[in-house]
Amino acid sequence: MLEYNEGSQNAKTLAVHYATRIGNHKLIAFMSGEDDLSGADEAAEIIQGFWEMTDFAIVDHNNDVVIDGIVDIEFWMHKLFNKVGGYMIKNGYKQLWDASVAER
Repeated sequence: MLEYNEGSQNAKTLAVHYATRIGNHKLIAFMSGEDDLSGADEAAEIIQGFWEMTDFAIVDHNNDVVIDGIVDIEFWMHKLFNKVGGYMIKNGYKQLWDASVAER
């Protein structure tokens, strides 16, 4: 599961915000650090959800939206990108992650 420390709470806040906006319960549980992935199908689902979250974040950033006091959405989404990518690589989903990054 994703792990957040005190210094990455803004990344977690945005992760939960955007996952909730998408409405995928598995995505919400994963992004909130409450659940792990059980296989490649779930990893693909989470990766797809992450990119949907990123699309929402880009729009919000371009419109100067403030979410729970967070004004630097781009910075924190980059942190979340590293966190999600690191999880995928560490847990055997490197090919799925790399393919998704290449498509973007």
